[in-house]
Formats: sequence, structure tokens, C-alpha cells
Amino acid sequence: MSIFWRVVLVQSALIALILALSLYALVELNRLAHLSSTIVAVDSTCIEAEKSLQKIFLTQMRDAKKFLLLKDPAFHASFQQGNRDFEDSLDTIDNLVDAPTEKGLIESIRILHSQYTYQFELASSDEKMWQVKGPQISDGILATADELIRIREDLIAGKTSAGRDRAQSAATLMAWLTLGGVSAAMMLAYLHARSVTRPLKKLAQEMRQIGEGEFGRFIDIKAPQEVKQLAEDFNWMAAKLAELDQMKADFISHVSHELRTPLTAMREGAALLLEEIPGRLATSQRQIIEVMSTNSDRLYQSICSILDLTKMDAGMMEYQFVPCDLAALVNRSVESVELIARKRNIDLQTTLDEKIPVLLVDEGRIQQVVDNLLSNALKFTPEGGKIRIKVSFKDEANGSHPVEVRVSDSGDGIAPEDSQKVFERFYQSSRTSGKSRQGTGLGLALARHIVEDHQGKIWVETELGKGSTFIVAFPRTALIDVG
Repeated sequence: MSIFWRVVLVQSALIALILALSLYALVELNRLAHLSSTIVAVDSTCIEAEKSLQKIFLTQMRDAKKFLLLKDPAFHASFQQGNRDFEDSLDTIDNLVDAPTEKGLIESIRILHSQYTYQFELASSDEKMWQVKGPQISDGILATADELIRIREDLIAGKTSAGRDRAQSAATLMAWLTLGGVSAAMMLAYLHARSVTRPLKKLAQEMRQIGEGEFGRFIDIKAPQEVKQLAEDFNWMAAKLAELDQMKADFISHVSHELRTPLTAMREGAALLLEEIPGRLATSQRQIIEVMSTNSDRLYQSICSILDLTKMDAGMMEYQFVPCDLAALVNRSVESVELIARKRNIDLQTTLDEKIPVLLVDEGRIQQVVDNLLSNALKFTPEGGKIRIKVSFKDEANGSHPVEVRVSDSGDGIAPEDSQKVFERFYQSSRTSGKSRQGTGLGLALARHIVEDHQGKIWVETELGKGSTFIVAFPRTALIDVG
């Protein structure tokens, strides 16, 4: 699913959640409003009518007593008017209620009131009967009216309690639905973001690997269509870069091979001339041929380095592992540069531990590594400076690389951002006041390959203005003798 439709899905889910919560809240509010309107329009009106019925009847009772006492026709007329008002009020109540119990009570009141009126009309001729029957009937009417009021008040209390419970239940449900909805929305948003960011992070990691020269990368990820298309384009780019890198390696290897053959003939010719086999040389001629010989040797070494790197990258470099006296190897390298160091007044010191084990390594390749480190130290150490070579052995049980060769110089040091780049091929760092030094930038790259092929480690410790120390550490597995 594309990112667009994922966003649409997440937003639609959020909108649906909001609509569902809103609809539920609207339904509950309508129910509460209907309940409130029923209480106001029916129950409260009914209670007022029932209380009014009681007042009307009490007024009738007073009119009856006054009429029987004073025989005033006005009180009799008022009593008759009370009858009509009583019936009207009773009809109003009858129209408002719908419960069978209340209907029965209303009918009882209607009958009792009829009896009360009948007894009042007979009271003029039989006052004793009135005194007995009248109070009984009036008490029955008032008690029945009180029962009607009590029933309606209980009904209002029940409806109010039900409304309060419904409101509380709705509020609790809304709270849980909101919490659940927000949690679900956050989970959907997290899953959506994760489905996009994870493949992008993986793609970024692969791109960094490409930037470090590992062109044979391929990425297969589950992701939205847009990110998947980006991954496919990345794979295409990686394949093209790998193809170009291989073409470059093949071209360099081919050119190097083609150059080495005529260059060998030139070196041999220069050597024959210097030996004066064709004839004696004038001083100026010898100087020219020596320059040619020196630069031919340098070019030959550069071509050999390129070919070695090509073999190492292809995994075709062959090593001859033999027992090697590391102390003697280091001494040989020091002797090869000792004259140069004296010429430049450089203090060259060597420190060797007493018990340096014999190593199983390719002696020629390790000699190449040490020679390269010493050559670099001489190159970047100013006249009158110091170079220290130290070979140490730390026989510790937990040490995976107990043998170390440290080559320190007193040059300008290396910038922190360059400390790892110096081991990259063709990389050259200006380590002396911004002035670049001669070289191909292949020596340290070759050294790194050789050391790592021996399961060792190589790194640099440096500080600007105080020089650098290159360290080569050999693994414990390379030790064959500790004596």
C-alpha cells in the first residue's frame, strides 16, 4: 500500500472514531433531554394538578361546613363550583397519567367525591349521617390524592436516578472509548511511521556502505510502494556502481600489466647503462640515467602496489606463511632508512621487548608494512625530529592481539577527521603546514589489507602538533613461539 493510501486509511480511522463518539454522545444527550422534558411536562404538571385537586377539595370541605352551619346559599354555590373545578382537575390528571395503578386511584377518587357530594346534599335532612360519613369519605379522598402524589414523586425520583446513572455510564463509556480510540490512533500512527522510517533507515545504512566503497549491495525490504521503488532504484544504482568499479579495477589492472612490461625493460636498460656495459658514461650522462632509474623504480613500485591492491580486492592475493623473527624484521627495516635519518638529523630509536615470540606470517608482506610505516614517519618528520619504533609483547590470557609494533613520529599529526581516511586508497593528507607530500596514497591502504588478511589490526593515534603513532597488532593465533 502506498504512503498516500496509508495516510488516508489512518485519517479515515480517526475521522470514523470521532464520528462514532459524536453520534453516541448525541444519542445519549437526546435520551437525557427526552427524560428531562417528560419530568417537566408530565410528572411535575401531574403533581401540581394533584396538589391543586387537594386544595379544591379542602375548599369544598370548608364551604360544606359553613353552609351546614349558616345555611348561606353562597356557600352552597361555592361548593357546587368546587365540584366542577374538582372534576376538571381530575380529568386533567386522568389525561396525564397512563399507569393502571394511577388510573385506579383516580377512579376511586371520582367515586368517593360523588359519594361526598351525595352525602352533602342529604346532610340538610340527616345531619348525623353526614357527620359520620363525611369525614370518612373526605379522609379517603385526601389519602388517595396523597397516594397519587407519592407515586408520581417516586416516579420522578426514579427517572432522575435513571438519568443520572445513564449520564454517568455514558461519561464512563465515552472516557474508555476516547482512551481506546486515542490509543488505537497512536498505534496506527506508530505503525504507519515505522513502516516508512524503518526501510528508510535501512536504505540510509546501505547508502553509507555504498559511500564507503562497498558497491555490491542489495536491499530487499517490505515498505510502501514509494519507498520500495526507491529501494529498487538504489539496487539499480548499486549494481551500476559495482559494474563501474569492476570496470575501473579491470582497467587499472590491465593498464598496470601493460605498463609493467616496457617499464621493466627500461629499468634493465638503465641498469646496464649505469654498469657501463655499452661503454663509459660522462658525469652528466650518469646523472641523467640515475634520475631515470630512480623514477623508473618509483613508478614500478607504484604499479606493483596498484596490482597488489587489485588482487587483494578480488581475494586473489597469495600469502606464504612462514615462521618470522619480528625483531630481526624490524631491525632490517630500520637499517634501510638509517642513512636517510642521519642525513636529516632525525633521532631514530628502536625498543624491543626481551621475549618477542616468533610469528607465523608472510614475512615479505609484513616487511612491506613496516617499511611503509617507517617511510611515512620519515616523510612527515621534520629535520631534527624523532622517530620511535617499539615492538612489545603482552602475554595476557585475555589479550586477543598481544604483539604490537608502534611507529611514532614527531610531525604535525593528523586531523581527527582524517584519522580513518588515511587508510583509504589514493587518500593523501597534508600533515605539514598544509604542504602535500609526494606519494600515491596506496601505502597505508596496502598495509591495512595485509594486516587484516593476517587477522591483525592497524590504527593510528594522533594529536595535531605532536605527531602520530601507527600501531600494528598481531593476533594470538599467529604466535608459534614465546621463547
